[in-house]
Amino acid sequence: MIRIHILGSAAGGGLPQWNCACANCTAARTGKIAPQTQSSVAISGDSEGFHRWFLINASPDLTRQIESMPRLQPRRDSPRNTPVAGVLLTNADIDHALGLLLLREQELPLVVYAADETRASLAWLDGILARFCGIEWRETSPEFQTLSDTIAFRTIELPRSIAFQFRDNSSGATALFAPSVGELTDELRNVVHESDVVLFDGTFWSDGELAAIRPGARSARQMKHLPISDGSLDFLHQSPARRKIYTHINNTNPILMPSSRERAHVKQSGIEIARDGSEIVI
Repeated sequence: MIRIHILGSAAGGGLPQWNCACANCTAARTGKIAPQTQSSVAISGDSEGFHRWFLINASPDLTRQIESMPRLQPRRDSPRNTPVAGVLLTNADIDHALGLLLLREQELPLVVYAADETRASLAWLDGILARFCGIEWRETSPEFQTLSDTIAFRTIELPRSIAFQFRDNSSGATALFAPSVGELTDELRNVVHESDVVLFDGTFWSDGELAAIRPGARSARQMKHLPISDGSLDFLHQSPARRKIYTHINNTNPILMPSSRERAHVKQSGIEIARDGSEIVI
């Protein structure tokens, strides 16, 4: 069994973003749509989900996310403890890695799985965490390797990022987490089609989404995010995965608005829209 808990479903900056007055951020501030924290997922293979959890990315909102999920909080049988056994990083983006600093008070070195490129980009963390718990970097591999007693994982190489596929060693069920996808490589296509659950990059609806709000802004593809409308929607619609979920959603994305035609289009395509606190069990 694999238990997946969506801690945060928003892209960098969250919803609302502190300096943005777009329609979505305004709606979140006035209670018309629910605020969302920055993208992170907790995963466990424990049947009851109360023992060992691994985080996929560690957002700047991590302490808030832990306090909103009792199973990530310390047990009461000792003064200092945590069920967080380690962190897996998809890339070195600040909204994926800054939360590592928030885990500095733990007793043992912080276990972090990351690609060599990500580790090199985050070398500045070594000196900071050395004054606290320290950091224990672990390698990732395109071949399945052990994560816990019941779960194995492997990586899928992508432009400027990696995706993670997890496998339950008993049932063979698989889940894919790919929050930063710049293009649909052949390998990624194959892994999506063979996964039972897919959490996929839903950052932008359209390629020019940001430029419509902030003239001169980079396009979605320039930022290495495949837009939904003309990039991933039809592909995911055709995937045989039991559940397909957009996550890492930017504050400007119209799928966040309940009444939008874009949200209706996504739902009609059989794809869910992630929200903080959702849990998936396979």
